[in-house]
Amino acid sequence: MDRNRDKKGNITSAFGSDIILEGMTSVPNLLLKYYSKIGITDNEMMLVIQLMYLQTSTDQQFPSFETLAGFMSTDSSHIKADLASLIEKGIISINHIYCKNTDDIVAIYSYEPLFEKIMELWACEKIEACQQMKKNLKVKKQTSGGLKPGEKRAAFAHVCQSFEKEFGRLLSPMEIEQVNMWLDEDRPELIMEALKRAVMLGKHNFKYIDSILLEWHKNNLKTTGDVLQHEANFRQRQVNRPAKQKSQITAKKPDKFRMLYLG
Repeated sequence: MDRNRDKKGNITSAFGSDIILEGMTSVPNLLLKYYSKIGITDNEMMLVIQLMYLQTSTDQQFPSFETLAGFMSTDSSHIKADLASLIEKGIISINHIYCKNTDDIVAIYSYEPLFEKIMELWACEKIEACQQMKKNLKVKKQTSGGLKPGEKRAAFAHVCQSFEKEFGRLLSPMEIEQVNMWLDEDRPELIMEALKRAVMLGKHNFKYIDSILLEWHKNNLKTTGDVLQHEANFRQRQVNRPAKQKSQITAKKPDKFRMLYLG
């Protein structure tokens, strides 16, 4: 038997065992996220982590400067200065509690000021996210014509019935979901206009209607009036083109845009 190998295996096992038995120091992710924003330097942050370790793992609630220096790559004078800075900035405080074991009043380092500062940043971030969400919902509601829930249900039923009447069949679940998605972005009148144009061209399929709505989105057309005005402008531009350009356009295969509006 290879004794060196066996010895190495035992050391590895012992180390792995101590990794678990020694426990871990839990540092809140919000603290790591915000510490620089509340004025904690990197050195001070490491000092806070070491304080947490000593308090939770060794029950030293008020370790000396020398004890802290033994866990960091700095001397006790720097530890003293950093602790004073943390207290001055309102990051930690020194509180006093009753110790039942010693029947005495003892000092501890408290993180209440730190957590209050973190909570303020967290709350501001949540409020900002909430305001942005409301803003996005407002824009989305305006884009969809500002339909209220009841109005949308009525519009949804009307649009689905119109599609089923024109297609001569019931809509599939996927097609129903597509109608619902359209209503999240478009006014019902615009969807009905796209349906009418597709039926006139004999295009009884959702893909073609979706391409019409997509083309209108690209041109920022939100109402039937916008579409009609855009078409009128398009035709006017065609009339005003020089004869040479008209012949070149006629010779080309009609593009999707022209088929969409002039078909």
